[in-house]
Amino acid sequence: MKKYSEIKILSINDIKTNIEIKKKDYQKMKFDQVFNLKKDFVKIRILRRYIAKLKTELNKRINDNKTGK
Repeated sequence: MKKYSEIKILSINDIKTNIEIKKKDYQKMKFDQVFNLKKDFVKIRILRRYIAKLKTELNKRINDNKTGK
């Protein structure tokens, strides 16, 4: 997982790509958890928070572009 300062460097397309990849990873981890294949509660929480950081940065950039900053 990248730090927030490293996320800021990424382009908008890279952020979108990372969101899609991490969402798939998150869904797989949740599926594995439901069927007791793995019990990585901490990794699931970290991944969910990382996706939120990516989405936050993406929305921030989109809003900045709309307002002309």
